[in-house]
Amino acid sequence: MPTAVELGGAVTGTFHPRDEQQDRSATGEPPWMRRVLARMRAEDGWYLLRSRSALPDAVLVGPPGVLVVLLRAEPPDLADTRAAFVRVAELLAGVGGRRGLLTEAVVRTVVVHPEGAAGFGRSGEHLVLGESELDRALRRGDPVLTAEEVRAVARRLDDRAEYLRPDWNPAVVPGQRGDPGLFEVADVRAQRVERALDKPFRDWRTFLDDTQLGVVRRNYSGPARITGPAGTGKSVLALHRLAYLARRTTGRLLFTTHVHNLPRIAKEDFRSLAPQLERRIEFVHLHALARDLLAARGRDAEVDEPRVDAAFTAVWRSPLAEPLRAHRPSKHYWRAEVERVIKGRGIREFEVYRTLARRGRGTHLPAAVRSQVWRFYCEYERELSERGAFDHNDVLMRALAELGRHPLPRPYAAVVVDEVQDLTLVGLRLVHALSGDGPNQLLLIGDGQQQVYPGGWRLSEAGIALRGRGEILRRNYRNRGAIVDRAGALPAINRFDDLDGGPTVNLAAAQPVLGGGQVVEWTGTDQEQALLTALRALDDPTDAVVLTRTRAAADRWEQVLRAAGIPVQPLDRWDRRSGGCCHVGTVHRAKGTEFRSVFLPDEQHHGGDRGDEREARERHRLVAMTRARDYLWIATPTR
Repeated sequence: MPTAVELGGAVTGTFHPRDEQQDRSATGEPPWMRRVLARMRAEDGWYLLRSRSALPDAVLVGPPGVLVVLLRAEPPDLADTRAAFVRVAELLAGVGGRRGLLTEAVVRTVVVHPEGAAGFGRSGEHLVLGESELDRALRRGDPVLTAEEVRAVARRLDDRAEYLRPDWNPAVVPGQRGDPGLFEVADVRAQRVERALDKPFRDWRTFLDDTQLGVVRRNYSGPARITGPAGTGKSVLALHRLAYLARRTTGRLLFTTHVHNLPRIAKEDFRSLAPQLERRIEFVHLHALARDLLAARGRDAEVDEPRVDAAFTAVWRSPLAEPLRAHRPSKHYWRAEVERVIKGRGIREFEVYRTLARRGRGTHLPAAVRSQVWRFYCEYERELSERGAFDHNDVLMRALAELGRHPLPRPYAAVVVDEVQDLTLVGLRLVHALSGDGPNQLLLIGDGQQQVYPGGWRLSEAGIALRGRGEILRRNYRNRGAIVDRAGALPAINRFDDLDGGPTVNLAAAQPVLGGGQVVEWTGTDQEQALLTALRALDDPTDAVVLTRTRAAADRWEQVLRAAGIPVQPLDRWDRRSGGCCHVGTVHRAKGTEFRSVFLPDEQHHGGDRGDEREARERHRLVAMTRARDYLWIATPTR
């Protein structure tokens, strides 16, 4: 008859000493394996579960997460290590705690070999250790699971897998199976996110809510998209999705975007999420990707910004631009017309431009004015040619044409595009050419309310058909309720509101998980002094940012803060580890960032009051406001 084992007063389960002895001797484990297993059993805080099958040999559950252990005297096949990981990850799918549902980020494969074994090189997907190096896995690394969560995960693995049986650790013993309360999902969202405020990405990498985890693990038969208001976790899900696909595919994966500094931020976050997979993923700005592709094939690809600016300025100052200046005296507006509407769409014939629906451009252009715009554009192209210069659109178009002639010899296993609403149509066609239409190969992440560049398009214009493969996130986890209410009141129009028929959720309809927050609407005459006073009054003035629309305004505020003795760092250098200083930068560089406190000073020159200009200001404002988690300061000086 089996007897109950009680250690430290906790009932652990049933134990068959004779059967256990027979199981161990029958396996014929060599001495080094027995030493390794004994070492694992003796480590405080870890639970060892043995496998009756070949994959994995054991599972260790402890504060740093779940280790999928393969004991090998010779290097294993990558297919075996992947299969072992996937088997355990599938067993953990849907396991929930008070902080959310457990993600695969807590699981890692470890291959342990005897001392002196040859051929075990460094792996990009699993940790390789000699038997004397076990401390690297058992005693190092940040804890991601609490003691209660460790016990619950060990119990769940034991409950769900008949081929796993517990190897009881007398130092720390799991509670009896079926203990209530630990992994109930009732209070997931509020409790998890409140805890996440101190270390935002750490909890995101460990726990997601049920909707989010479902998106990460979903199987799509073709291109798909994730949309939702600011703060709903779209970018975090994109990283989890990349890690999920990397474990189940071969080949490279790509994360790209139009936002210059976002790939660096995403790479740092992914390193925290799944460091062993980092070499499988390319994090690259789309224009840099196009430039590198062309350079690798011996084609000119460098953009000389001064020469490009000189080419446009030369045409703007010529008599050819007089009709345009008379219609609308804004150099910025007409440059955007050329860059975002004509070249950004890859238009090569006037007849196409003459009848084009210019979404989000405000001013109606009669046929005669469009004819003048086209002449202006052609002259700009001539100026570029004379200077031997390429602009950014040229690089994208040349890369797209190059892929049309010679596709990638090794296609990406998956492509994720963040902030897709800010791509040009040519950029969208390029990522489609890089990914193709296969299952799970293209994922588009975006929110039309956060569009910071003019223009608009439909996915069908890039040859992308979603056919219902879309997800809408509605719960805001970043911003406290007062900030969501204030930012949601902005009339920020979503110029990508249909995405070819799919519904959307604006920020005003989002569901903030966190209550509270503070919004200060300052009015007065001394804006600089008011901002400095409010900044110094914060509990943590280093987790704050001053955001502006223009680079010139950002430079000025950086000087103001430095003169006041406040440590400052440009927003371009922000990462989640940077601290000890206040950041300053433009809204364009704010994508992918978040701060406890955001300051929005008033800028003297807002531009005109046309409809498209007001739309642009409101969308910029929404992006800036939603970088704040707890505190938002908005200035309206009295003249």
